[in-house]
Amino acid sequence: MKSRIIITGLFFLVVISLTNYTHAYQTEIGDGIFIFVQTTVRNSDGQLVAYLESSKFTDLNLEMLESFLDLETSRGEDPIVTIDEKEYQVIRRVTTKVFPTEDLVASTILSDNLDGQTILLARFAHDGYTVSTGDTLESMWTFIRPVS
Repeated sequence: MKSRIIITGLFFLVVISLTNYTHAYQTEIGDGIFIFVQTTVRNSDGQLVAYLESSKFTDLNLEMLESFLDLETSRGEDPIVTIDEKEYQVIRRVTTKVFPTEDLVASTILSDNLDGQTILLARFAHDGYTVSTGDTLESMWTFIRPVS
């Protein structure tokens, strides 16, 4: 009986592992584009509920992301910095959402709207956390790309 439970458990572990396989993209400075996201959740009283940060993404649409960043940088001045004698443009944008109802958040997503369709640009999958009515989620996206 005990060995059947262990075998059954291993079977479900293997099946779940195979069906949930997701490739993660680790971004690094010098690889074309570096992306870093910091997400904070605060309750309706302004107290910190959660803080997450990452430079690893489960979904990354580099072609659409480049177009998005080109448009974003055309709207204002984003600083140029020198790292290891190479010039990089630093683009930082903040997104904010206030939750009107209780919810469960399991990823931090950057998307764009193209011809009325939502396009996923980058997704940072993380352990879920619950939010309550009035909680605020703020994500600061930092992009560093070489100056051409």
